[in-house]
Amino acid sequence: MIRAWLVAATLAIAVDAAHADDIIKGAVVKVDHQEIYVNFGDAQGVNDGAALRIKRTVRLRHPVTRGAVVDWVPVGSATVTQSGNRLSRAVVGELISAIKVGDVVEALIESADAPAPTVPTTPTQPSEPGAPPVEPATAAVLAAFTAQTGMSLDARIAAWEQYLSTHGSSPFAPAIRQDIETLQGLREQMRPPAVAGEERVDAVEHIAPVEAEPGNAIPVVFVVARPERVASAYLHYRTRDQRTFARTLLVREHDIYLRGAVPADVVRTPGVDYFVELSTPDGRSGLALGSPVEPVRVTVKPPPLVDRFGGVVGRSSVTIAAEYLSFGTFDKRTGNRRDDIASATVDVGYQLDTIVQRIGVGYGAIAGAGGLEDQAWDDMTPLPEAGFHYGYADVELGEQRGILGGKLIAGVGKTGFGMGVEMRGRIGRRDGTNLKVSGINLPEIGWATDVRFGTRPAGDLLIGISVGATDQPNRGDVAAKLATELEYIGWQHVSVLLRGSWQGRSTKHGGAGAGAALGFSW
Repeated sequence: MIRAWLVAATLAIAVDAAHADDIIKGAVVKVDHQEIYVNFGDAQGVNDGAALRIKRTVRLRHPVTRGAVVDWVPVGSATVTQSGNRLSRAVVGELISAIKVGDVVEALIESADAPAPTVPTTPTQPSEPGAPPVEPATAAVLAAFTAQTGMSLDARIAAWEQYLSTHGSSPFAPAIRQDIETLQGLREQMRPPAVAGEERVDAVEHIAPVEAEPGNAIPVVFVVARPERVASAYLHYRTRDQRTFARTLLVREHDIYLRGAVPADVVRTPGVDYFVELSTPDGRSGLALGSPVEPVRVTVKPPPLVDRFGGVVGRSSVTIAAEYLSFGTFDKRTGNRRDDIASATVDVGYQLDTIVQRIGVGYGAIAGAGGLEDQAWDDMTPLPEAGFHYGYADVELGEQRGILGGKLIAGVGKTGFGMGVEMRGRIGRRDGTNLKVSGINLPEIGWATDVRFGTRPAGDLLIGISVGATDQPNRGDVAAKLATELEYIGWQHVSVLLRGSWQGRSTKHGGAGAGAALGFSW
């Protein structure tokens, strides 16, 4: 086989050499309106009416060796309308949008005296007995690569897509996918990318499912009526409430079948939309089934209630938080004026696709001492301490752009069992600009209110500023609180929050605080 390639290459060189004097090569040096100027003319034998062929150089990778390969793709053809001594002009009309300065131009020079090329005869020789055989996978990809010589960009892309649809397990498939991306990028440079419109290049037969189970992939099969007209096909799909479609290359089986699947993570309530786009061997593309405006629609049943509490990606979460507040850090008066609170919580939550946006349970502990702005603690007036250990059930109603929620709290303090409550509301998305108001009341500890403004100044960074008031930890004097927090959500399953605060019961009795939270989601 290697010897045959060498013979073919020798013949091609011999034929090309026979016509070398008939081809003048140059380049486009100017593009003006619907005309182009090339850098050859009468001095090179190019006259009015000479045929021009316009090509563009492309640099690709060999599918087997991955070495650099310099090739070309056709841009179009034209005719010299006016030749000068060293420049010629050609009117190209609408082709002007595809041509740019630097494109290669070849002119055919008629030569009546040119002898007809002769092809040397080479005796057929048997293959060398020691030549290693070429693997079928290598032979197939080399054949597809060789057949693309002189093809347009659209036809090359269609040819590689056709190869992938029938050789998806080939060891060269990853490299070919990279080459397709390179060719598609070059096509976008040469002209705006084609968008699947209403043109239909062919049709496929398909029995669409009426209903699908949530979270399960939807296998689809299409029957091609005229296989010779189909090079490749893409399945475009989306969840119904999404704006854009994703796509996947359909697998070709037995020449007439196209197989694929809508991925499981897309199959969600209320449904799935999809359509099929075909490419022909000459690179044309168009619709074969459905369209972006009128796709095939499959209803997805709502998941059973028990499944809505399962581990859906990004909807199950565990958050561990802790905070320490000091009201006496900056109190310079004499005596023991300790006044502080320490708290910690562990929260487990689940997101839902209903009016009930979130449910959760958790455990918390809070302890503190002090609570008065002008009191110095001594043996006659001992420092009061308080603590409360509790569990809670949490629920949020609404949607992502706003919620109302609350906690029912039950726990044990120094005086025994007690119950508390927390209420909160939010306007705006949690991971965007929002305003949140909350209030909590705990037995023995006291109440606290908070108004928080949050925003997202950078891609994965959230900032919150809050003001509030409290009489904790001993239902003492009311204190004001000002806090700032930063939260990073850039990791896939982990978020980190840091908080700093100032709180005080008077101008003399105030202090600093800090908090942190670590969230996990899946």
